[in-house]
Amino acid sequence: TITSSVSNVHQIHFKVRGNPRPLRRHRTARGFMYNPSSKYQASFREVVQEMIWNETYSETPQPLVPEKHQLAMRLVFHMKRPKLHFVANKPGPGRLRPTAPGRLAPTRTDVDNLAKFVLDSLNGLLYADDRQVASIHATKIYDNEGTCDGCIEVSIQRLCEQDVEDLLLMSSQVF
Repeated sequence: TITSSVSNVHQIHFKVRGNPRPLRRHRTARGFMYNPSSKYQASFREVVQEMIWNETYSETPQPLVPEKHQLAMRLVFHMKRPKLHFVANKPGPGRLRPTAPGRLAPTRTDVDNLAKFVLDSLNGLLYADDRQVASIHATKIYDNEGTCDGCIEVSIQRLCEQDVEDLLLMSSQVF
């Protein structure tokens, strides 16, 4: 959902279904640098673009938030559960084993690489550059909804100078 008009966006919230992917380190091969995550980033961008802009646009419009604005971002990564977490190794609603780990069990994926994937993917789409993000809160948990296939929840809020004290207060309350 987007609050306010598209030309003057204050807050954006959306959810993209599918197992979250981390940003993989750029690689060098035969003297050329390439991004092994580019295919998945392009797919993520397409999904977000379809959710936000209706199909009447023939080209991608300018980013929703101009470069002069700072942003706060909240990301929740619902990680896909392995099949062994389910009764008879078959995922499905209500089939989670009683012995399955809780939502905060460790996974192999680092939360910072998950966040970098989203930040880099949304460059030029929702905001001009990810350097506009002044505050980020990222959480990684196991999915417990439906077939537990995972999703990414993204909330972006435009900041003003009056929000600084609130941000500092919120970050001190996390621990």
